[in-house]
Amino acid sequence: MRPTRLALLSLGAVISLAACSAGESPGWTYAPAPPATPTPSASGEPSAMPSGEPTETPPGAPAVTLELVASGIAYDKRELTAPAGEPFAIHLVNEDPPGVPHDVDIEQDDGTVLQNTDVIDGGQEVTYTYEPLEAGEYVFQCSIHPIPAMTGTLIVE
Repeated sequence: MRPTRLALLSLGAVISLAACSAGESPGWTYAPAPPATPTPSASGEPSAMPSGEPTETPPGAPAVTLELVASGIAYDKRELTAPAGEPFAIHLVNEDPPGVPHDVDIEQDDGTVLQNTDVIDGGQEVTYTYEPLEAGEYVFQCSIHPIPAMTGTLIVE
């Protein structure tokens, strides 16, 4: 009787293991990294891969994008130049740590805000789009930190 009981216990263990693993996927997944070089197409030509650089300006988008970095609660530039009568953009990279927000507002010399932008947190970046301005000098400033290190002159010509 003992061999029969052992056989039944073994059979029960096998069935239990099979039932537990049937239809389940592992708790982890693996996705291989994309290839560093384009994969040839059927014609033998490399397929297009995004380069990180726009190939052309989309219709209605500003033709000029100015670069600005915020780091150590300071802008890396104190003067920017934009075209008069045309929309323009400022690409802001906030290199400060999370919890240190910044933005880039455009103001008149008297402090009147002409264009208010959304704030981004440290470690993020954004491209702000601005409406056309008349030729002249304006102030660009972080509304969170309106200090000399985060204030500059926007020359529109």
